[in-house]
Parts: sequence; structure tokens; C-alpha cells
Amino acid sequence: MQDDFSRHSRRRFVKVGVAGVAALQLGIAIRSAVASDLPRVDTDAATAKALSYTHDATTVAEDLRMGASRICASCRFYPNENDPWGPCALFPGKAVAAGGWCKGWVAKA
Repeated sequence: MQDDFSRHSRRRFVKVGVAGVAALQLGIAIRSAVASDLPRVDTDAATAKALSYTHDATTVAEDLRMGASRICASCRFYPNENDPWGPCALFPGKAVAAGGWCKGWVAKA
């Protein structure tokens, strides 16, 4: 009886695991599709001005940037460094440029 229970339990675990992985992949695909539809950050918006956001990091003085690698694509808040535009936690509902820059940059962990 115990053996029968554990066999069904394992089967259920595998089914739930496969369904979970499929749901995760679907969620990532939907998130990517939604990210491409986001409006770009308006550099004249209050939050963008407060964080000194710019779409092109090369327009920021090197001493302020503190290195060429401190761009949106290498920031913790930018989810996919391979996308030219993407969502940013600092600008909810908006897309930022991968080559952009702001004062809120945080290294990826």
C-alpha cells in the first residue's frame, strides 16, 4: 500500500513540476512581449530628471558615469541585457534604452 502511494505521489510531483516549468516559460514570453510594447521613458518627466536619465550614456560626463560599464543593460533593474529597450523597476510601465544611464544604477548580483 505504501509503495502504491509513493508511486502516485512521484507521478503527481512530476506532473506539477512540468506544469510549473511550462507556466514559467509562458510568463517569461508574455513579459518579453509586453516589455517591447512599453512606451519609452520621457527624459523630461520628473522621475527621469531626478535620476538624470538619458537614453545615451555617452552623453554623460565620464566622471559622473564612473565607468563605461555603468549603463542600463548592466544594471540590476534591467532584466535582459540583450534587448535594446526594456523595462526598468525605477521607471514602472516605461522602457529604457540598454545604452542609457541614470543615477539609480546598481550592479547585478
